[in-house]
Amino acid sequence: MMEDKGVRRYVRAVSRRLICSKATRSRLLNGLQQELSAYSTLPYDDLCAQVGSPEQIAAQIMDNISEVEVSNTKRKRRLIVVLIICIFAVTAGVFGGYYIQANQVMRNDFYVEEENTTDEQVKKDITFEEALQGE
Repeated sequence: MMEDKGVRRYVRAVSRRLICSKATRSRLLNGLQQELSAYSTLPYDDLCAQVGSPEQIAAQIMDNISEVEVSNTKRKRRLIVVLIICIFAVTAGVFGGYYIQANQVMRNDFYVEEENTTDEQVKKDITFEEALQGE
């Protein structure tokens, strides 16, 4: 098991550089791991010297993947990034709005529409209060 550590590290390094679907990646990496099983006793650095750098191997593998699959995978990744940014922006906006509203309430700095009263309403209020006091 310890002998495979270099191979697993190498396969992970190649995997990070592949732009394809999970199914294709799994199939290609299983084949690569089977080919590298002959070098299972070599440490990572010696394996890189013997086989080539993970970048080189990933580039060779990428040559065999269709352009349509690569473009679809890139589009999905971009969509995920955009969705994460949008979720973050909406969350920041909600918390920002809540923070502003909470600060206004704590400072009693929120806006209240005042009702304009007419002279007749004031007279009615005064006579109503006098009537209550007279009782």
